[in-house]
Amino acid sequence: LLIGKMGDWIVELAACWAIVMILTGLYMWWPRGQRFAGVVWPRLRKGNRVFLRDLHAVTGFWVSGLALVLLTTGLPWASVWGDAFRIARAELGLVQGAQDWKTGSAAPHAEHDHDAMMKMQAAGIPLVGLADMVAKAKAERLPHPALVRAPGAPERFGPPAPMAWTIKSEAQNRPLNREITFDVATGKEMSRKGFADKHVIDRAVNYGIAWHEGQLFGWINQLVGVLTAVGLITLVVSGFLMWRRRKPDDALGAPPVAAVPPKMRGVVMIIGIMALLLPLLAASLCALWLFDRLLLPRLPALAMWLGLRPVQPA
Repeated sequence: LLIGKMGDWIVELAACWAIVMILTGLYMWWPRGQRFAGVVWPRLRKGNRVFLRDLHAVTGFWVSGLALVLLTTGLPWASVWGDAFRIARAELGLVQGAQDWKTGSAAPHAEHDHDAMMKMQAAGIPLVGLADMVAKAKAERLPHPALVRAPGAPERFGPPAPMAWTIKSEAQNRPLNREITFDVATGKEMSRKGFADKHVIDRAVNYGIAWHEGQLFGWINQLVGVLTAVGLITLVVSGFLMWRRRKPDDALGAPPVAAVPPKMRGVVMIIGIMALLLPLLAASLCALWLFDRLLLPRLPALAMWLGLRPVQPA
């Protein structure tokens, strides 16, 4: 949202609650013994009210999987979840090297050894020039954009590079990226790394990022993203219209607590599991619980407007 850390938190919180809404919505709605009409396609001859409800339910059924993929592939970039994942990734020791994606709104920072090449030149060590490296990069035909990094220059998301020339591609379709290093004095190739050399965890995250950005399968990926967005917009509009139809003039119009204890237990379990996996969701649940227990009993008018029975303060 371009407002720094607070914007990151707002976007991540919205994503967390969207995941909860999709999972609990599917669980509560899942049809049992119902035919395809109203599940796979909307019923067209049952009147406007049934059609609107079916439009909402059927769209949710078709878009839920794609929306979950879109939401979960964005979590590695998020401030809270992404930082927790980065720490776990490093502390568990399963993955070597710095991750090649950033988290949150903070720009990556790394030290740059500005004097490295000057020291080598002062020592009389002949150095391969930039023009030679640009020529090598062109010969490799790396996916656009291809970067040439000087010896001692910083990685985008890690420590300074070794005393070697590095050419690498940073295409949005991340599985295509490669990185090659060359000896600073002789220009001979020292190492070559491709996507297959990454740890399976990093490969999975990078596949997800490429899908999230609509780059993994080109225009097909982008078309799927557009259809997902149209489906989510349809859910929002149809949900708003159904709410306006039932909303009283003097209240929010929230539905009453569902009188299906077995299903509500399942909902609680889903939310509990999600709270363990999504720290910002857990924090928001604690804030809502404190509001419900400490403030709402002292605001009976607000409780009535929300459709909740006002509780007398202890």
